[in-house]
Amino acid sequence: MRKIFISFICACSLFGGEIISKTATISQDGKAIGEAEILTPIEVISSEGGVTKIKIKGVVSENYQLQIQKNMKEAEIYAIFTNEAEANFKKGKKLEDDYGEIWYEAEGIYEISSDAVAKDAKALYAEAKTNYEQICSACHRLHEPKSFTANQWPANLQEMINANYVALEGDELNLIIKYLQHNAKKPE
Repeated sequence: MRKIFISFICACSLFGGEIISKTATISQDGKAIGEAEILTPIEVISSEGGVTKIKIKGVVSENYQLQIQKNMKEAEIYAIFTNEAEANFKKGKKLEDDYGEIWYEAEGIYEISSDAVAKDAKALYAEAKTNYEQICSACHRLHEPKSFTANQWPANLQEMINANYVALEGDELNLIIKYLQHNAKKPE
């Protein structure tokens, strides 16, 4: 478990360091258009007066443009929009997955509260790991993060919530999901 955690921290440094430290509202031209998820890697463009301008890069599905996710095979959600709108992001290269579905590389420039931006994810990952170990080992043997893929972890945790085995919500749930997704078994 320790090796997984250390390798994950090293991998996070490849993102350039800045991340979203809590789920936060994203805006364009002062109008709220959605939310950026906790632990989303970002590029900081500028910061002034408590507002930081950021860039989020990922992919969007041609048939579902309400979110930007990490890539076609790993559905780690970076941003969720309240409405489908062409102004939410800029489409890039057209991609096709193994099932013939069309995707686009996507990037968007957004304003976000500066207190939602962090340079160091170590404390968040340590918190996520501790919460996961304490909460999930109370009822059953703890699954290694590599037991499931990034796409399987959200449904597994949601099933525990639906069965009333655990009460997780908001940033606590998202933080644990992101920790597990970042350390998950790679898709084939």
